[in-house]
Amino acid sequence: MTESLEKTFTVKPEHAASRISSGAVDVLSTPMMIAYMEDVSFNLAKKFIKEGETTVGIHVDVRHLHPAPINSEVKVRSTLVKVEGKRLVFKVEAYWKDVLIGEGIHERYVVNEEEFMRKLAEKMKA
Repeated sequence: MTESLEKTFTVKPEHAASRISSGAVDVLSTPMMIAYMEDVSFNLAKKFIKEGETTVGIHVDVRHLHPAPINSEVKVRSTLVKVEGKRLVFKVEAYWKDVLIGEGIHERYVVNEEEFMRKLAEKMKA
């Protein structure tokens, strides 16, 4: 099973490494690139889950290869490459123009949304 989804993001000033304390330069930060990758993977995962379910990110293994400037457009592709029970594994890639700026693996886990939040609320009370 290989299904992909792509989405284009505009790199805003608040996405810069200098703005979120992940570096000193005004380029797309690694945390924001990963957030873009999670966004696309989350939306792709919605095609494979039942009503009342959602997915949560459980693992990220990504390399940030090249910078992307503020106000540029970054295209992110997520491809579902493996399903092991409730664990979904995605190959993720980010491009600025034709340059691969980031790539890696992202994993998400399928949970019952109501049960997940109930368990969290119980832990908060303890």
